[in-house]
Amino acid sequence: MLFNFWQIIALMLGLILLGAVLAVVCIIVGGWIVFKAKSAVPGERFLGGPPKGEVFALTDALDTPDFPDENKKNVLERSKKFIETLGRREMLNGKSQMSEL
Repeated sequence: MLFNFWQIIALMLGLILLGAVLAVVCIIVGGWIVFKAKSAVPGERFLGGPPKGEVFALTDALDTPDFPDENKKNVLERSKKFIETLGRREMLNGKSQMSEL
């Protein structure tokens, strides 16, 4: 079964046209995926629909309650104790950088 010249040319043009159509379809699908990804709401499913679960937001620093003074004192005492312990260890190792604090 031999093909003549025009049948081979038609077959090649058909394959090139098929490749071009496939490339255009891939470009359109890729563009749609990029559009969906850029315009998505946090928590939204990929193919659309309402967000799954609840979407949380960070609160402002002004909305947080103040800690009681005793917690601050506790932290300051523990920090002071830690720095003193660290200073003692450095003095034992021959370093005296912490004594300048």
